[in-house]
Amino acid sequence: MKKVLFILFLSPLVMSLESVDKSCDDIELFFLSPMDGFQSSDKEFKVEFGTKNIIISPAGIEVENIKDCHISGHHHLVINDSYDVDDNKNIPIPFERNVLHFGGGQTEAVLSLPSGKYTLQLVIGDYEHMPIMPLGQNPIVSDKINIEILP
Repeated sequence: MKKVLFILFLSPLVMSLESVDKSCDDIELFFLSPMDGFQSSDKEFKVEFGTKNIIISPAGIEVENIKDCHISGHHHLVINDSYDVDDNKNIPIPFERNVLHFGGGQTEAVLSLPSGKYTLQLVIGDYEHMPIMPLGQNPIVSDKINIEILP
């Protein structure tokens, strides 16, 4: 009987410790398509963005009442390393030629690129285009993918 009471006494404590995990490891940003190594002779191709525990919301609209490890923002697509989020994490993501903003909350786009090799990377920005860093961690970015548009 004492063992049962001891287990029942500790169970709420164990459960509460499990729910305090604030590592935010479950936040993900990735490409659904194209995949790394994509090659195409078509200059136009579709790019689809994937997320996990990220609420996609338009620029200019602050979403409130979000849990610690669920964030809200919109996509930015960086082409050929033209923007380094780690070096610029304390300023808004710039509007530049190779930094595409999807401030309407879009989760896909059709790109048109001339022949050549490219790197693509996604960055999540908040309602003010600031890179999002949950709980003081690094900015949320996708892995870089390499694609090639053939002549």
